[in-house]
Amino acid sequence: MESPSDHTHRRTGVVTGVRGPEGSPPYQVHWSDADRGHDSLVYPGPDAHIEHPPDGKGASAEGADAMQTMKRWTVDVVVAEETEGDSARTWAEVGLVADDGTALRGHGMARKHPTDLDVPEIGEELAVSRALSDLSRQLRQVAAEDINENTGSPWHPT
Repeated sequence: MESPSDHTHRRTGVVTGVRGPEGSPPYQVHWSDADRGHDSLVYPGPDAHIEHPPDGKGASAEGADAMQTMKRWTVDVVVAEETEGDSARTWAEVGLVADDGTALRGHGMARKHPTDLDVPEIGEELAVSRALSDLSRQLRQVAAEDINENTGSPWHPT
């Protein structure tokens, strides 16, 4: 299930039971992300994507006419830290290169105050998360431009 906002995470789960008649919702879902071990009944909305595993012949459970496409996008993360006395700055740069040649770069920075404990991992985590957030914002903008170009209807990412 996609996240409804940038402040929450995408949830991934496995349907372990179908409670509705003839395969209809609600579905019993075992969540495999941060809610490990949690099960719930779900009535999927427009933000849910249900993927059916292929059968032994390579056809999807939905029928032989279904087609699956896979693409690989690579994200490269570079982290650098600069210390001066008891202060430190950590910079992160993340780069995305898609199969179609799309290349984007996100940037993030974190600062360690002189009175903070010296735990470099915290600066790295903050800087990388901020760089990924910047990359995400750019990718939403590219999607908005593609939607506008292909449909003629502007979409403004939030």
